[in-house]
Order: sequence, then structure tokens, then C-alpha cells
Amino acid sequence: MSNAVIPRMQGDDYQARFFWLQACRLFEEHSKVVRVGYELDTIKSFDDVVVFYAVPIPDERGDLIQTEYYQVKFHVSLAGAFTWEALMNPEFIGASSVSLLQRLHKAQQTVAPIGQTSRFHILAPWTVHPDDALASLVSNQGGEIRLRVLFDGTGPRSATGKIRSAWKTHLGLKSDTELEQLLRLLRIHANKWNLDSLRECLNDKLRLAGLSPVEAGCQVHPYDDLIRKVHATGRKEFTRDQIREICEREGLWRGILTREKQAVQVGVRSFMRWAEYMEDETDHMLCLVRHFDNRNIREPTLWQEAIFPELENFLSKTLRRQQSYHLHLDTHTSIAFAIGYCLDPKSGIEVSPVQRTQCGSSLWQPLPSARVQLPTIWSLEEIVCASGKSDVALAIGVSHDVLNDVQVYVSNSLPSVRRILSCKIQPCPSSTAVQDGTHALALAQELVSIIRQTRSAEERKGVLHIFAAAPNGVLFFLGQLAHSLGQSVIYEYQFESSIPGQYQPSLKFPPQIHLLNSQKH
Repeated sequence: MSNAVIPRMQGDDYQARFFWLQACRLFEEHSKVVRVGYELDTIKSFDDVVVFYAVPIPDERGDLIQTEYYQVKFHVSLAGAFTWEALMNPEFIGASSVSLLQRLHKAQQTVAPIGQTSRFHILAPWTVHPDDALASLVSNQGGEIRLRVLFDGTGPRSATGKIRSAWKTHLGLKSDTELEQLLRLLRIHANKWNLDSLRECLNDKLRLAGLSPVEAGCQVHPYDDLIRKVHATGRKEFTRDQIREICEREGLWRGILTREKQAVQVGVRSFMRWAEYMEDETDHMLCLVRHFDNRNIREPTLWQEAIFPELENFLSKTLRRQQSYHLHLDTHTSIAFAIGYCLDPKSGIEVSPVQRTQCGSSLWQPLPSARVQLPTIWSLEEIVCASGKSDVALAIGVSHDVLNDVQVYVSNSLPSVRRILSCKIQPCPSSTAVQDGTHALALAQELVSIIRQTRSAEERKGVLHIFAAAPNGVLFFLGQLAHSLGQSVIYEYQFESSIPGQYQPSLKFPPQIHLLNSQKH
């Protein structure tokens, strides 16, 4: 077999598996996907896989998306990378005359000449070159171009100015506005899956969709060939029923286990990575991603002026007494805490967080007994900072120890802090330190008890500054119990910075308005 044939076959398999990954979304209980296409001829590019929604879904910027177009490219090695210049080079995508950006422009003119109802994705196992200017322009949220960084007001001789000028010239565009409208549609998914990791991810989705997974070690992947054979008959778009019919005929249908529809699935999302399809998992969802650039808040004032009011409004309109809720939290630490604060025990609403773990999503529903019987679950260390002050900084180490970073931040930015209380989970912080929902609630209960017993009368008049590295489920339970802690501020760590102590304040408590406790359900 020719060496050139093997990469082409692997590329076909890569595309086929990504198609099935999207097709499995048709079988999600709350799916908004109505059809999935394979090599459609609507447009000559970004047509490898197409996803159609029954109702528009919000994207990272708050635009409503009706259709997703994917161009799926496979490479047999990692001897290449995305760069800003490569997007203008036809050879980068294996073409002879039309570049990726030119394909995007043509696609926009064909299906999205006005408005932002479509997204166009490029998916490849290559990464963005870390030394190229494109690395700072592609968001690690959902692969969108960071328009605020590219169109930052700098002149044509700046690094971003040169990119803007080159891209406009390449596309024959006259203004930054035209370029921005075009790039608003683009998503670059670099190095998200290789062929094997895509196979593993697909197996999980096949099981949930009621389809037969492919056993490890099998030389033949039945789904790779199946979609190509069906496509050869002229079929290019598929609904849920059509996919089931095809798979039943091929002996690949196992059936979906009946699920009890007792709890309402509710989701809140403030970042996109691994939460792209939350719409398929929930009955009600609030997307806050538009307020962030990567994981960083666009403007500090948005925490109090936009995010908290939107949270309270969403929760007050969505959640009711006499109903159980499962809460999906793909959010920042501060938001998980704030949701718990809104849903304190006095709200009378039964809600349990769904926690993402190394083994998948797990419902953290505490057992009826309010407190689990465990040995001491926190180790406590006190660091005195300044006398005559009244504030206390709380360093919570569950996933990892944050004390060193907190000490640096307090020293540089919080002169009002009298002392730091460092609480670390026993025996040591780790990503698997929390067992389940019962354990998470016990941690929160014990932590609140420690804080209340440890703070002096003078300190209780001051502010509690909260710095936490913990699962969102723990922060949710802590937020529920936080009303007894008085004035508090919670902080977010700036993950993109390598400088120690890079925290920023986010939300202050108590807020001025608390809708859930004042609203009659």
C-alpha cells in the first residue's frame, strides 16, 4: 500500500469518528441538535461535519447559533502547527490555491452574510505554535479568536496591527470592522484529540447514546466505514430516528436505559472547555462565558454588576420548591460559591451539584444524615500578618495547597488582614481528596465551624477574604452556609499568569439584593 494512502485513510477515520461524536448528541435527553450532516455540499469548505440545532444556542459571546460547520483535518505527525501566517497558506490545509481564511470568507458569504447565526470550526491534532502571535489570539475557552486582543487599538506597525493588515490584504477587505465580523465566526480547535483519544471519547458517547461501543484492541472500527458507505448512497443529513434505523440494521443499537425523570437538570457555564454541549445535558442553562476572556473577567465591575444579578435572576425564575434539581457547574470558583449563597437552606429548594471528576460526572447528593462521621478533616495553620487589623484571609486547600500564593497576595495587596487561616484537607490536598457529596458537605460544615470558632469578636466585624482551590461542589456547599460568616470577598486565581500570588477579587457578600430569599415560591 502506498505511504500516501495511509494518511488519507486515517484522515477519513478521524472525520468519521468526529461525525459520530456529534451524531451521539442526537440521543442526549435534552439535546437541541435536530440533524447532523456529513460532507454536505451547501458550501465547498467547512462541510466535513455540520450540526443543526432545533433552537438557537448561545455561544461564548452571547450570539445565538443555529448551525455549526466543521472542517476536520488529520495529520499523521505533530511536525506542524497553527500560525497566523499559516492561515493564509493554502498548503497548510492541503489545498493548492485557497487558504483557510479564504475558505472562511467564502463560507461567510454563502451562509452567513449577515448576523452571527453560524460558527465555522477547524479541528486538527496540530497545536498552535507557542512562539507565534496566534497563540495569544486563540482562546482556550472554545477556540474563538480573542477579538479584544487583536483589535486592541494599536497602530499598523504593532504586532497585532501587522496581522490585521496582512489578513485584510489577503482577503481583500477594506476595514477592521469587516475583518472582525468574519473572525467572529471562526473557532480553532488545536490538539484537542488525536485518533486514539477521539476513539476513546466516542466510546463513552456511544454507550450513553444506546449504541454499541468498540472494544479495545479491535482492528476494525465499524462506525468508521459505516458513515462512508451510507454517504455513498447519497444520504448526507441524518436525524435521530434515521441514525437509530441505520445502526439497528447493522446490529449496533443496544437501546437507551430508561431514566427516571424526577430531578430537573439545571446548568451554569462560565467557560466553554469541556462544557461545549451543556445544552444537551440540561433543561435550563445560563451561559456567562461572554463576560470572560479565556478564564479572566473582561472588566472587574462585571462580577457585581452583571454576573451576580444574572445568577440571581436565573435561579429565582428557574428553581421552585417541591422540585428536585441537579446542578451542573462548569464555572469559576466564585460563581459556584455565589450559587450556593443564593440557594441557602432557607430557600427550601432541594438541589445537588453535579461534579466533574476524573471518572466522569458524579452527582454529589449528600446522604440524609447532616454530618458524616470522619476523623479530623481539616488541618489548621495560623499566620499572623499585622496587629491592630480586623480582616482575616482564609486559604482553603482541597485540590492543592494555596497558602504560598495567598501569603504573597496578602503581603502585596491586603494590608487590612490581621492573619491568615490556612485550612488544608487531611491527609493532603489532591484532585481526588473529596469522596462524594456527603464528604463535600461535611467539609463545608466543618470549615464554617472552624471559622466561626477561630475568629475573634473584633475579626468578626472585619472582612473574610476567601481563597480556595477546591471542587465546585465543595464551594457550592460552602456558599450555602456562608450567610453566618458576615462580610466576605472571594477571589479568583489568574491561571494565565506564572507570577506567584496572582489573585483578583471577584464577588462581595452579602450582596445588596437577594432575590431568592425575598421571593415567594
